[in-house]
Amino acid sequence: MSAASDLTHAITIRKLADVVAIVPYLLGFHPSKSLVAVVVDDEKLKGVVRLDLTQDPDEMAERTEYLVKVLEGNHIRETLLIGYGPGSNVTPMMDAAMAAVRGAGIVLAEAIRVDDGRYWSYICGDVACCPPDGVPVDLSCSAPAAAAVVAGRHAFSDRAALVASLDPPQGFDQHRAESVTRKVCSQAKEASKAGGEWFAEGVERVVAALDRVQAGDDLDSEAVAWLGVCLTAKPVRDMAMTYVQQYDIETHVRLWTEVTRKVPVAFTAGPATLLAFTAMCQGCGPLASIALERALSVNPRYSLALLLIEGLMVGLSPSEVLARDWNELADEITKQVRECPSTTWPQLPEGW
Repeated sequence: MSAASDLTHAITIRKLADVVAIVPYLLGFHPSKSLVAVVVDDEKLKGVVRLDLTQDPDEMAERTEYLVKVLEGNHIRETLLIGYGPGSNVTPMMDAAMAAVRGAGIVLAEAIRVDDGRYWSYICGDVACCPPDGVPVDLSCSAPAAAAVVAGRHAFSDRAALVASLDPPQGFDQHRAESVTRKVCSQAKEASKAGGEWFAEGVERVVAALDRVQAGDDLDSEAVAWLGVCLTAKPVRDMAMTYVQQYDIETHVRLWTEVTRKVPVAFTAGPATLLAFTAMCQGCGPLASIALERALSVNPRYSLALLLIEGLMVGLSPSEVLARDWNELADEITKQVRECPSTTWPQLPEGW
């Protein structure tokens, strides 16, 4: 579930059009062929869950069962369902979702279908407020959408565009990035042979990068390469997570997005997983999901990514993700490093 964040706390929902307007900014993209469950409590958004539409009865049952499991797991008492697309595509799964939600004892506040700038209600039969031609929704003059933009949120045209946002920037010199990374790998190998202890240096590079990004600066190719290499050491990667409350979440998201986009593919598992972690802290489940997909496409057994996927599946809220004592974790990591310094050495991908 894309759960509550600073953005949702700042936005007041007063009408259905407000909900329709803000959903793309919570997802990070404009949904299509989707069913979205929206949780609103006391005029404040609490989170959203998105499912792909399907016409297959077995898949439909599986997805609506998952939806109810997430809502119940987060103690949700009331929800609103939005289907995106033509009625022939939306209605079968909407009917199944409405039945599943009501069957679980969750109050269904409203169920609507959105298509081509209008919405239709599956519940309201009053033509005065829900005419047969649908209710127009003008996103260009929506106060919630404007607040989202001011807060720095962006809604890509679709999920594919969100996925592509983690690809290398246009015009990026990948050959140079690979060359610089190979040079850094050579230095790391030499230091490892000499028994060098990389933990302190790796953490220093992470902190320096956070400082630069927080100041609004980009990282040079060497800094990106060093981060990619240092994050192959599990203690350095884990220590990077402990800084989640020492810098604002947006700084973490910008840093790990940049590193994910610019390191050679073989090195993306570490930064992409850190991006997913910080996106979950921000309440942006879709970004976390595509970042984890990117990490697992490189290393299908990457344990931290697999653990975070479990968190996404049960709909962990940002407060739950951030609940642990990060200073205590930092102390634990430091103690483990003292006991076994070799664990801090970079574990370079094959061929590097």
